[in-house]
Amino acid sequence: MNQIVLTDEQAKAVASSLKPIQVRDSKGVLLGTFTPIWTEEDIAEAKRRLASPGVCFTSEQVQSRLEALQQEWERTGGFDEAYMQEFLKRLDEVDPGHVRPARPTK
Repeated sequence: MNQIVLTDEQAKAVASSLKPIQVRDSKGVLLGTFTPIWTEEDIAEAKRRLASPGVCFTSEQVQSRLEALQQEWERTGGFDEAYMQEFLKRLDEVDPGHVRPARPTK
């Protein structure tokens, strides 16, 4: 794979950008566009979600619940949504998520 090493200044500009960056050659010909991983919209959505009240779970808790659901599915031969909700409710009693209070937005 070919690669181009950016100067420190170029790397800083790319890393801090929240909008796409056009890459051009010395004559101004467009070579491609670099799209950042996190856009302004992504950050705004993350801030909105952080400010909303509700229960949150760690990734470990989510993974544990998914594994428990899979094991229960295999044990019972399948189940409907009502059974799943009751099963998750029992899991929450054993390992509740963190209740996040509403925070004022800035």
